[in-house]
Amino acid sequence: MLTLVGRCLNVGPQPLALRYELLTEKKGPAGTSRNAQSGNVTLAPQQTTTLSQTTINVSPADFYRVRLRVLDQQGSVVAADSLVHQPVSRP
Repeated sequence: MLTLVGRCLNVGPQPLALRYELLTEKKGPAGTSRNAQSGNVTLAPQQTTTLSQTTINVSPADFYRVRLRVLDQQGSVVAADSLVHQPVSRP
């Protein structure tokens, strides 16, 4: 089991109103799964918060990709991160 947690820190001096998207995709011998989570959050200055959390069952043979985007109220990306696991080919 792999638990993925999207977190955000407001390092600025003003409150921030943001939107987030956490997208998870997994492909493997057992099939394909996709999950999308999104929402809105307001962060006070210097506040850290958990935006989203999901857990997926993975094996070494699975490909998975996770993308987190944080957007301002105009839809511009202010932060993004991703994780990709590519299975190792075995001879």
